[in-house]
Amino acid sequence: MQTSNDVFATYRRVMTVGIALNVLLGLWLWLWPVSLLGVMGADLPYPLTWVRYAGLAMIVVGLLYLPAALAPLHNRLVGLLSILFRSLFALFFLFATGFLWLPALFEAVFAVLQGVTFWRAWRGDLMAKP
Repeated sequence: MQTSNDVFATYRRVMTVGIALNVLLGLWLWLWPVSLLGVMGADLPYPLTWVRYAGLAMIVVGLLYLPAALAPLHNRLVGLLSILFRSLFALFFLFATGFLWLPALFEAVFAVLQGVTFWRAWRGDLMAKP
């Protein structure tokens, strides 16, 4: 019989990879904003302070997802909100000026992966209970 820890293992891995990528991209945007904006094909704003702030916000948001990765069953709300926020970020980047498809794709992929793995794990945990 599977325990809730076994069922949520894939979800934890997806969350951990998503958090790590958020933090790494946030650091890149915070420390070297011009190079990342060049890769994304975005216009260079002046001053770069707000771009660096967005990088710092990516780091903070990524770290705020940690409770859902560490204890998904007890932090279901954080897990569901992370799926919702990633979906909203994907829509924002999709319809932002300049059509930023790379960050939109990144957020959409992780929103779908997190949503599917969370649903399967939560359903499996419910079915395992008497």
